[in-house]
Amino acid sequence: MRWLTLMKTSLQYLLVATTFLSSQAMAVTPHDFDGLASAIRRVKDASAHPTGTAVAVVKNGKVVYEGYFGYADIDAKVPIDRNTSFYIASTTKPFLALNTLLAESGGKLDTRTSMQAMIPAARFNGFDASALTVKNLLTHTSGVDNPSLVWATAFSGIHNADSRLRLVGNSYPNDKAPLGTFKYTNVGYNIASVWLEQTLATPWQDQLAASIFAPLGMTRTTAYISQAEGNGWTLAKPYSFVAVNRNTPLYLRKTDATMHAAGGLLSTAPDLAKFLIAQLADGKLDGMQIFPASIISQSHDRQARTDSSYLDFKRDGYAWGWYTGEYKGKRMLHHFGAFAGFHAHLSFIPEANVGLVVLNNEDILSARLTNLIADYAYGIALDESDIEAKASTRFDGLVQDIKQLEKAAAQQHASINGRAWHLSLPRQAYAGRYTNALLGDMTVGLNGNDQLILRWGQLSAVATGYDKQDHVRVEFAPNSGEVVAFVVKDRKVEAIDVDGMTFEKAR
Repeated sequence: MRWLTLMKTSLQYLLVATTFLSSQAMAVTPHDFDGLASAIRRVKDASAHPTGTAVAVVKNGKVVYEGYFGYADIDAKVPIDRNTSFYIASTTKPFLALNTLLAESGGKLDTRTSMQAMIPAARFNGFDASALTVKNLLTHTSGVDNPSLVWATAFSGIHNADSRLRLVGNSYPNDKAPLGTFKYTNVGYNIASVWLEQTLATPWQDQLAASIFAPLGMTRTTAYISQAEGNGWTLAKPYSFVAVNRNTPLYLRKTDATMHAAGGLLSTAPDLAKFLIAQLADGKLDGMQIFPASIISQSHDRQARTDSSYLDFKRDGYAWGWYTGEYKGKRMLHHFGAFAGFHAHLSFIPEANVGLVVLNNEDILSARLTNLIADYAYGIALDESDIEAKASTRFDGLVQDIKQLEKAAAQQHASINGRAWHLSLPRQAYAGRYTNALLGDMTVGLNGNDQLILRWGQLSAVATGYDKQDHVRVEFAPNSGEVVAFVVKDRKVEAIDVDGMTFEKAR
């Protein structure tokens, strides 16, 4: 089981769920959020882990509160401010979905296009590609899977236009979630982006900049790391509360090659607040009609059904890039994003004309912190009775649970590092270069401590033992374990298999 999933599950067990009654919303001022700011600082102090958190609350077309806490760079003590850019991971999806609907409204494409028509030359195996559409891809109901495409675009960074197109052809049916069944994944958005680039003859990154960022004046939002660095923007570095050296940034950093259409944007709290205001105002910002009201309304319509939840957030369906569900007795649309060292939150309640942005450069503790920030912020915006006392109690609970989380993390690290090895050959026999025609090369070497080091594009990991012969565990993405199988025949290592991807050993 993935380490990240384990830790998030542990956090949920620690959570004491509380449901509050909501009442008629009224005007709020920045001063109303003083208690929230104090509660956030209390958690930062208690954790001794001053990572960054940016908060923006919008109501009735205006930003009514902004709060900035902690550091973008702990060692250099670079504080978070309104210009700090965070990686927002899967909260990219509402942008790509809206871009697609806007292009469709302009007659440039059709979301009813089948996957077979999207890529006519492809010969898909195991499923009817003429039956699933762009809409299925963007609403997570396609019934297909393609982990190799996700690994290439989000992690290794080894891909180009030709390999992405060929990787799409390797899609296969997801037997656990057939066509029409909701199953959240990055696959659909990655496949859709390949088609969007071919159809509109423009990189998806530039499409979003032209159709959304520029019209809204989102001047600190980009899908290119190189652009942010070239402009000298302050980028929040990635941290994790459960890392062995928690105040040292995680090794894995996003580059242009790993900023993908299912999770590939940098943004700031004020920029994302503009996006939410437009969602709440039928496409308007500062009185100007930026997007057609009909398209915004369409993007909010539920297209798939689900029955799930994430912490306090119930989910009954998925629209175009947004989860739908009830929160505090009102219909909410939301999307969150998580990646090693980051956690992002976008949500809004149309009935109350209120929305929330929370950005963090930490990936474990921030999930629960953000959950409580939302409870407090929406409670204030909706004029919920006794919200300060109720929310304060929940923040106190988080502070008390921090030590338990530290202990659980230490135990987990010890358990992973203490696992026995089950290699049938001397470790040197596993060293070498392994290759896959579409996914590039993976290398295995030994360091000075006789540890196996696996490298694949931008990924690098020290292997630990596993309970199957000729299998090892790695964390290419920090806090997310993968099992690597070495294929051994006649006492020779012939290949590596990871997540269904095979790399043959070079001779």
